[in-house]
Amino acid sequence: MSSEYFLCYTGEGRLGNQMFRFASLTGIAERNNFTVIITKNDPLYKIFDLKSVLVHENGKLCDSFKLLKEASCCSKFDKNLMALPNKQNYRVGYYLQSWRYFSHIQDRIRKQFEFKNHTREKASSIMKNVRSRFVLKSPTIIGIHIRMGDLVKEKMYYNHGMVVAPEEYIHNAIDYMKDKFPELIFVVATDDLKWSQKTLSKRTKDNIYFLEEGNAPEVDLATLASCDHVILTVGTFGWWAGFLAGGISVYYPHPARFGSKATFQYNYEDYYPPHWVGLNVSSADLNNTLTSR
Repeated sequence: MSSEYFLCYTGEGRLGNQMFRFASLTGIAERNNFTVIITKNDPLYKIFDLKSVLVHENGKLCDSFKLLKEASCCSKFDKNLMALPNKQNYRVGYYLQSWRYFSHIQDRIRKQFEFKNHTREKASSIMKNVRSRFVLKSPTIIGIHIRMGDLVKEKMYYNHGMVVAPEEYIHNAIDYMKDKFPELIFVVATDDLKWSQKTLSKRTKDNIYFLEEGNAPEVDLATLASCDHVILTVGTFGWWAGFLAGGISVYYPHPARFGSKATFQYNYEDYYPPHWVGLNVSSADLNNTLTSR
């Protein structure tokens, strides 16, 4: 045990959000000489082979810990959290969605997020099927994550300023990969299969594989993470696919409508690693995407 004091992880939101909180908390703990603790019933503990953490069964254990919050939600780096007094236990609130919290231990984070055997086996089976379906000598496999569903259907996301990536961006990202690699297979995970099939058929009719609807989120994530490179649209799920894959990550750089509440929750330099590739679209298409979804 690295310290007599603890940082308590409490998961909120869906898988991508949970992973950000855990990874950032791990980076904060390492920098300040704390030990991370997690409950045995936490979803992350059931999905990943988490290492160097203290696992406990008492769901109320952290209630007495001092609550700290990042200076501003959600995708901004708060440097003050990297210099905590190591004299008491803490639980840290809000989203902690910045690569800067764990930039000093990226390899360790990838090891933390190694999937349980049954998930790895399912993803491996999918990738084996992908390779056997397309007769290519030495293909480069590109994962694509397309998030649409809740951002389109639930008005609160629009009112807040969250948007989806436009078709033009997805086409540009595919073209970017085609320009770099001669033989490609695209593996697509999406929450709107019908829209994605229609959209992608306009740009690439061959060598494209859509993951089945109804997979557990961790299976889709493990499959995308098994790809050589990743195309992200919006959302933290795709962010983690890119991070875990470890190759080229292409992203849409306008995940919030200009002037909206969501805009002020981002510092894009804190959210997107500097070596990732942001692809813009024309202003006309950008405006349509931000106002009509």
